[in-house]
Amino acid sequence: MVLYSCGSYGYAIPKGSVFNTPISANTDIFSQSLEPTYTPCVFRIYACFAASGVLTVRRTKDGVTVSEQLNSGTALTANAAYLFDIIVDEGETINLRYSVNATCLKLSVVEVSGGV
Repeated sequence: MVLYSCGSYGYAIPKGSVFNTPISANTDIFSQSLEPTYTPCVFRIYACFAASGVLTVRRTKDGVTVSEQLNSGTALTANAAYLFDIIVDEGETINLRYSVNATCLKLSVVEVSGGV
């Protein structure tokens, strides 16, 4: 496991990354859901897509999955970078979906420990 220093906020643990890859609408972006190393924690999500669409968190706990739209459910602007923080509790896994077919220019999820 590689830890990246986040200064006085603790450490960032890489959880998932996609670069310049086509993705299909409304399907899980990561082949396996992302699990936290420490809980509770913050997953920091950096996202940039080549097409405008809605980014959704798919949170699963005890076999139940719920959807949470980021950016108030408003479509992200194509080719613009966004940064989101979500809290992840014990027993939860996370995946992401995008509402349209697009090229994912960059998607990075890191666990920020020590900053919750």
